Amino acid sequence: MKKCFIVCPIGNDGSDTRKRSDKLLKHVIAPVCNECGFDEPIRVDSLNSSDSITETILKHLTESDLVIADLTEHNPNAFYEIGYRTALNKPIIHLKDKSDSIPFDVYAIRTFDYDLTDLDSVDELKERLIQTINSISFTDSTSSVNEDSSKTFNSQILQELFVIQDNIKDLDSKISKSSTDTSVISVLADKIANNNKTSPEEKFLEQLIPVMMEDPQKLNSLIEFSNKINKNSK
Repeated sequence: MKKCFIVCPIGNDGSDTRKRSDKLLKHVIAPVCNECGFDEPIRVDSLNSSDSITETILKHLTESDLVIADLTEHNPNAFYEIGYRTALNKPIIHLKDKSDSIPFDVYAIRTFDYDLTDLDSVDELKERLIQTINSISFTDSTSSVNEDSSKTFNSQILQELFVIQDNIKDLDSKISKSSTDTSVISVLADKIANNNKTSPEEKFLEQLIPVMMEDPQKLNSLIEFSNKINKNSK
């Protein structure tokens, strides 16, 4: 059976890093590997070897049919191992927590986001990983170079389609939100317009008051004039 090696931040026992990595392994990577005909995926903390840990990791990076790498937390060791595997030009799939970002210099790397708190998101990720893995050729035979190139190309196309699909979802969400916001704004505008239905006298005062405030003498003259009119009318 094919071998899958996991590259990820491990963290100490009981740490948030370890809990997240364990959940990712148990609920996503292990079921996907089983579905795609792989042995139980290997993570460095499960290895029992008398060899140098570095040599053991490099051996698995070199010989494993597939590497699944978690970029979350930007772990330096993980990035080194990803670079090593990439240099070998062998199949590797990148994952990251949805809430995390990707460093600028590796931003172009196609990466699957995961959200372990959302069961629907987990199921969708598993299905995408299965489709991607099934599109990869794992043969080393030189007689099937064209087939390998074709499958690698198909895998790249598939990941690009997933990116486009996510972008469309994001755009649709923003449009829906924008439509909602527009409706709210429209209702508020109507209320403001209704509240602003003032009488001609009120409009006259609104225009008059700023002028009077700029020149208090005009206000005094207006008051005196008003008083004279009131006296004459009595």
